[in-house]
Amino acid sequence: MGTPAVDKGPLPIRVAAVDDHPIILYALKATFAETAPDIQLVAVAEDVDALLAQDLPAPPPSVVLLDLRLQDRSETGENVRRLRETGAHVLAYTTEHRPALVRKALDAGAVGLVLKEDAQSKLVEAIRAAHAGETYVSSRLAQQIVSDPRGATRLSKQQHRVLELLARGLPHPQIALLLHITEDTVRTHRKRAIEAYTHEGKSLLDRNSQIVWQAVADGHIDIVPERPESTG
Repeated sequence: MGTPAVDKGPLPIRVAAVDDHPIILYALKATFAETAPDIQLVAVAEDVDALLAQDLPAPPPSVVLLDLRLQDRSETGENVRRLRETGAHVLAYTTEHRPALVRKALDAGAVGLVLKEDAQSKLVEAIRAAHAGETYVSSRLAQQIVSDPRGATRLSKQQHRVLELLARGLPHPQIALLLHITEDTVRTHRKRAIEAYTHEGKSLLDRNSQIVWQAVADGHIDIVPERPESTG
């Protein structure tokens, strides 16, 4: 008679993490080893490109933890979409509280939000939920961020770009030169961005400083230290 098969139980949940803070990655691995033996951290990377370039043994990770603010300044929604193409469920795992940035991740298909300041037990619960195809929001604060109406404001790609350049202190003529558009078009994009905020019930924003502050505070744009070089 042959040796009877041994039931080894369900396979562990295979998880990958994209985060450019090494201490976070080390902490994740320790947390899973000590408190969640059913979860296995099989891959880590500092950005999405690096993760997708890895040759991982099968089966692939079923859940990917994604920090929403990476040093490579990659676009949040595009990161989520690329990771979803692998078949994984994406969980936003971040310190980010700005509703527009979180909304970009959710609109692109992330299945939930876990804040890094929440208890590690919340992260474990979220991973198990994501593996099962369920949505998860880790805490009352996370729920407030997800449901914040400021995340509903929609700005076009060109409106984003104009606001980013205004945030860097560039005048309308230089913005027009950089974007290869007229100054009137720069003013039109600025006006439409203001109208988008007004449509969401905000008071009228009539100065560049106001619209820039609002866009940064909500997470539509980030102010970066470098200034773009002028063309021509």
